[in-house]
Amino acid sequence: MPAKTGFGKPQPQKNSNSTARRVKAEKQYEKMSSKGMPEFAIFARIKDKKNWYPVGSLTVNRSNQINQAIFANLEDLRQGAFRLYPILRKNQQNLEYGYKLKGEEFADEPIQLAVPPQPGAGNLIQNTVANVTHAVSGLFKRK
Repeated sequence: MPAKTGFGKPQPQKNSNSTARRVKAEKQYEKMSSKGMPEFAIFARIKDKKNWYPVGSLTVNRSNQINQAIFANLEDLRQGAFRLYPILRKNQQNLEYGYKLKGEEFADEPIQLAVPPQPGAGNLIQNTVANVTHAVSGLFKRK
């Protein structure tokens, strides 16, 4: 028996910005993983606790970029983690993040603690190039 909708026309569902971002990220993830790029399972835990909670997946061009990728996408990972595990929201100031390669062959591997990237010469150059690119592209946008 179909669900009753009441009187009048049903209101169309609005997609939130976060839903649109998740769909876009999912498509990009699928595209990158189909190209054979490394896939990582991302975990979070409360500092000084043993249990890790799976909070998402990421693909990166190179394995050495995983720490940068985690901290670049930290807000989205946190929102997903809080939605799945309310205990993490209560301790959001004391969270640590970790990762390991996805796949059956890596199931026994320990979770590696993610280290925030330090501002250094490499990051400084990358940030400068990104800022210049952003500024230049801003010149050509329609107002």
